[in-house]
Amino acid sequence: MRRTILTVRPAPDGDLDVAALARRGVPALAAPMMSPSYLAPPADAGPYGGVIFTSRHAVTGWLTCGGDRPGPELLSRPAFAVGRATGRAVRAAGFRDVRVGHGGGAGLVPLITAAQEGVTGPLLWPAAVHRGFDMAEALAGIAEVTLLPVYEMCETTGLPEAAAVALEQNEVLAVILMSARSARLFRARMKDAGHGASIAGMAIIAGSEAIAAAAGDGWAEIFVARRPTRARLLAIAALLYDRRTRP
Repeated sequence: MRRTILTVRPAPDGDLDVAALARRGVPALAAPMMSPSYLAPPADAGPYGGVIFTSRHAVTGWLTCGGDRPGPELLSRPAFAVGRATGRAVRAAGFRDVRVGHGGGAGLVPLITAAQEGVTGPLLWPAAVHRGFDMAEALAGIAEVTLLPVYEMCETTGLPEAAAVALEQNEVLAVILMSARSARLFRARMKDAGHGASIAGMAIIAGSEAIAAAAGDGWAEIFVARRPTRARLLAIAALLYDRRTRP
C-alpha cells in the first residue's frame, strides 16, 4: 500500500515538512532536488528604504556572504518577508519592523504597495540567481527594487536511500512540489532512476497550476493548492493520506 508522502524541497525545509507531517501521524520522506550555494555579492550601494526577503535562504545568504551585518539604520526600515519561517529569520537578523506576506513573492506586493508612502529609497531584494517570480517587474511603478543575488539553488544528484527504496517499492502516495524547477527535476530524476512508469500510481500536490504543468502528465491525481503556502500543501497531503489509508 502507498503510505508515504515525499517532499522534494531543499534542506532544511524538506526535513521540516517531514517533521510537520509526522506530528499529524503521516509518514513522509525528504528527497531534495536542489541545495543552496551561497554567493559573495558585490558591495552594497545603499542606502535603502527597506529589504525584501522571499526565502530563508536569502536571509542566510545575505548575512553569511554579505560581510557586515545590516546597520542600525537599515534594521529600522521595513523588512518584507514571505512566510512565517522567513519572517522569524528576518527578526532574528535584527529587523524590528517585519511585515509577513503569504503565497510567494506575489503575496508581498499588496503589503509593499500599502507601505509605499512610508518607504523612502529603493528596496533591496537579496534573492536567488534563478527566480520564478520577478519582484522588480511586479513592483514596477510602485517601488524601485535593487536585485542582489546572494545564493544559487544547485541541482543535487541521485536520491536519498530511503526515498529511493520507497519509490522502488511503490510506497510513495504523493509528492509535494513547490517550484516548477523542482517539479521538472523530480520528473527527470524518476526517469533516470527507472521509475518513470511508477508515476501512474502517484499523486502530485502542487503549489500552482504552473508547477503542476512543469511536472508533466501521467500522474494518478493532481492537486493544486489555492494558495502556494507550505501549510496548505501539507494540509492537502495529510488529508489525502487520511482518505487513502484510514478507515
